[in-house]
Amino acid sequence: MSGEIHKNHRERMRNRFIEHGLDNFADHEILELLLFYAIPRGDVNPLAHNLLDSFGSLASVLEASPEDLQKVKGMGASASALLHLLPSVFQRYQLSKIQGKQYNSTQKIAEYLMSYYIDKPSEQLVVILLDNSCKMLRVCDIGQGSPSSVRINMRKLLKCVLQYNAAEVVLAHNHPRGRCTPSRSDIVQTKNVRDMLEKIDVRLVDHIIVSEGSWISLASSTSLTL
Repeated sequence: MSGEIHKNHRERMRNRFIEHGLDNFADHEILELLLFYAIPRGDVNPLAHNLLDSFGSLASVLEASPEDLQKVKGMGASASALLHLLPSVFQRYQLSKIQGKQYNSTQKIAEYLMSYYIDKPSEQLVVILLDNSCKMLRVCDIGQGSPSSVRINMRKLLKCVLQYNAAEVVLAHNHPRGRCTPSRSDIVQTKNVRDMLEKIDVRLVDHIIVSEGSWISLASSTSLTL
């Protein structure tokens, strides 16, 4: 009888999602729905609540490592792998939507970045690679830091530029806490990147800093000549 109850509950949850989407789902219900596909039987509602209690939010659950996820009782290797997979799938999905599109203005790039940096708790530096027609080739993560600072991984940056044969580059990073005003370090690192790219005939178009609800272009707001 108990198994039939859980089966019917799962069917109702799936049908509810198919008909109405996730708008009216609580976070624990979203996790519950996901766990159906890794744990084929039983009530996973308590496990969904335990995950949220352990990590604090849906985003933190999905960003947790498989090892940390498996510390929660009831989370096996399959369930942990499934949840851990989702952020990477979403990033690949976002990339597939933008690859090949023309980004020929700072405004267009900034609008994309405002979406990209939603819910990122620490500073993260990316490089947007463009071809000669300003079509996007790739977005590469080249540095992560604390909530207040990040350093550019020059080796990784150069590898990305050469691997995808970029003609132009836009640097970007976020300020999760505070304003998007560039620091002295931001300006110095941008100049270093510009000088390095000039040696391989690649143009640094801009460095865009994003904070909650706003962004700034270093090319247009500082004395830095790019």
